[in-house]
Amino acid sequence: MVRVIMNNPLAIFSAMIFSLMINIDAIAQDSDVVCLPEAINIQEGDVVSADVLNEIFNRINRLQTGGIITSDLTGKWQCTSTLRPGGASGTANGYTQNTLGLFTMTQEVEITEHSDFKVRLKYPHNFGQGFQETNAQDCLAHIVNGKIVVTNALTDTGDYEGTCYNTGFYDIQMLGNQCFRMENINESISNCKKINLPPASPTELSGEITSNSNNTSISLVWKAGDAFHESYEVYRKITVEGEYLSIGIPSTEYLLDNNIATGNTYWYRVFAKNTYGVSIGSNVISVTIQ
Repeated sequence: MVRVIMNNPLAIFSAMIFSLMINIDAIAQDSDVVCLPEAINIQEGDVVSADVLNEIFNRINRLQTGGIITSDLTGKWQCTSTLRPGGASGTANGYTQNTLGLFTMTQEVEITEHSDFKVRLKYPHNFGQGFQETNAQDCLAHIVNGKIVVTNALTDTGDYEGTCYNTGFYDIQMLGNQCFRMENINESISNCKKINLPPASPTELSGEITSNSNNTSISLVWKAGDAFHESYEVYRKITVEGEYLSIGIPSTEYLLDNNIATGNTYWYRVFAKNTYGVSIGSNVISVTIQ
């Protein structure tokens, strides 16, 4: 357990990670899906415990290795495909030319589970070419070592069921919280962000000791990461090596912890929740009751 200060090597390390994860896609228009790695937000004074460091390293590992498995892909996605300049470009299959002269197209892609560790991808337009209409695509795919293998869509009995012009062996990489980038035919690139997302991480968690003649409490406040949360869950542990346990599920950015004792130190972290999942955790704080 460490606390970040300005001249701490960990602070320098986190700043380097933050720089690594900034990835601005210059070719995107405002309406396009762009998968940007989420910032690792470590501020001066934050407590950085083993669970936080493990999350950071896991996120870096996902960037370096592709970090995606077949089960990550199921759901509905908004995908923007960008064609390489040249013969593959054109206005067929819903593509339009942007101000940089590149052809892009955004569509909804439905990915469902299939047999044999595969997924089925169904979408209206070809991922990788705009020179000829190819109608809707219906493909099977599975993940192998950071690659997506796309094959013609066949039923379990082996009968041909759909049209897939996007077959091949392509790079795929999970970059953000349910946002991935993959290559496809003709050296095209598609960025896909899940349509129904869990909320963003709460920020700026802080705690203040309040006392009166009857009791002492710790007042916890934080900021919403975005507007998509339905509730929060506040976790606390009472030793450095201890396990975080839930102490409340508030609907607002506030919780009062009355179950405390003099002489103890408490560590807190907050997660946002909605129908579609749970956010990354907030910053960690520690409060000592003198």
